[in-house]
Amino acid sequence: MITTAALSRLAAAGDSDAAFRLGYRLAFCRAVEDRDPKRAVLQWRSAAVGGHVRAAFYLGTAYDFGLGLRKNARLAMRWYAAAARSGHSEAQYNLALGLRDGGGIRQNLRAAARWLRAAAEQGFPDAESDLGYCFHEGQGVRRDLKKAAYWYSKAAKQGLPRAQFNLGLCFKHGEGVRRSTTQARRWLQEAARRGHAQARLSLRDLS
Repeated sequence: MITTAALSRLAAAGDSDAAFRLGYRLAFCRAVEDRDPKRAVLQWRSAAVGGHVRAAFYLGTAYDFGLGLRKNARLAMRWYAAAARSGHSEAQYNLALGLRDGGGIRQNLRAAARWLRAAAEQGFPDAESDLGYCFHEGQGVRRDLKKAAYWYSKAAKQGLPRAQFNLGLCFKHGEGVRRSTTQARRWLQEAARRGHAQARLSLRDLS
């Protein structure tokens, strides 16, 4: 494994990937006493300005959660957007949440749904589930229960409890899929097994 000193030399020479990796090591190394979040952020900023996509995402998270600097939702969304435009699925998802809730950026439900779809089409389960909810409720898109069930199913098969719960309810009530007590029980049980409290209650009603 390349040493921290070697990464530092490469980063100082303008290697954006080395700067990103150095920042990651400084932020998350196993030895807590060796962590240096402030320096990590400086490395991520250097790499992000140079166009490094993952660095832009992590710089966004630093502003989002106050890692090594003061929280700033507006700047978090700025860097999430930079990474999102380059195809980073988790950045696309986080940008969508900001647009949905108006956190650090003007609320725009249609744009939120578009970024959720971008992340969902890359297989990001939280985005798949939330896009399903958008279609179920008509939030930023035209209401479409079949599409809602489709996206819930994608996330449910990846093991996301809230998607499993919502898919179970779709089968229970026949929303976007053919009503099936067997399938409803299957997905509600999966969600309940993963600790989803409402799924447990719905299973009792199903019984």
